[in-house]
Amino acid sequence: MPMPQITENTYLQQGYVNPDGGYRREIYREEAQFVVNKLAPGTSIHALRRFYNRVKGLERSMDRGRLFDQHKSQLYELQAHAHYAAKRNLVNAFFLTFMDRNVAHAVTNWEQFEGFVKHFESVVAYFPTESGPPRQGGMFNGRRR
Repeated sequence: MPMPQITENTYLQQGYVNPDGGYRREIYREEAQFVVNKLAPGTSIHALRRFYNRVKGLERSMDRGRLFDQHKSQLYELQAHAHYAAKRNLVNAFFLTFMDRNVAHAVTNWEQFEGFVKHFESVVAYFPTESGPPRQGGMFNGRRR
């Protein structure tokens, strides 16, 4: 059965969790790749990683969900920081959609927040590295370049 086409309107419409429990496969693959295709023009891997690292730090602060309610408001701060980054042209306009959609789900409970973390991790994993010529020096397959 072919996957339905993902659009900005349908992105994350089904959330992170399957009706029978567990996280949806699409948040790791198709939806993550959709986000990468939308973010890659105009968003640097460095800016994306900065936001991802903040989300991971927030995850640690939440202490496996025990402190979720005390820290979830920090997700709204991330949205504000995303808008500021967009004004400074560090991220593109779709990054705001990405953050808004994900925060809307993530603030509901720990399971949803963890879905956001897993989805964001997949986005970072698929994201292209900065373009340009390979760096000189270092090792390549155990040999000097």
